[in-house]
Amino acid sequence: MDDLSSSQRNMPARLTRRGYARTACLLAVLALAGQWFAPPRASAGSANDEVNIEKYAIRRVKPPYPPNAVTYRIEGAVTVRVTVAPNGTVSEAEFVRGQTVFRNVSLDAAKRWVFKSPGNESLKGVIHFVFKLEDDK
Repeated sequence: MDDLSSSQRNMPARLTRRGYARTACLLAVLALAGQWFAPPRASAGSANDEVNIEKYAIRRVKPPYPPNAVTYRIEGAVTVRVTVAPNGTVSEAEFVRGQTVFRNVSLDAAKRWVFKSPGNESLKGVIHFVFKLEDDK
C-alpha cells in the first residue's frame, strides 16, 4: 500500500512533496543564476560620475588629518563625487565612500579644488583622498 493519503493520490505528480522540493530547488537555482549573470546596475548618477577627474585639477587641497583618526590610528581612502562648474570651481561635492571620520574634512577639501574650465558644460567625476599615518620611528 502507498504512503500517500487520499488527497495526495488525487493530485498530479508535479504537486506532491517531491514535486514541491524540485520546484523550490529549480527556482532557487534560477534566482541565483539571474544574480550571477545579470548586467551590473548603474549607480544613482550616470556612468561619467565615476570618472577620476584629478588629472584636470589646477589646484588641489589636501584635507587635514582629523584628530580623532590620529588618536585611534584610523587610516583609509575616501572617494568624493564632484561637479565642476563651467568656471572650474567645484559646485557640488558628495561623499561616496570611505571612513565617516574623514567625511567632513574630505568634503571641505574637495570644495576648494579648482579645475581646468570644462567650457560651457559642467564636469562630473570623482576625486580620491588617502589618509595614511606616518610611522613613528
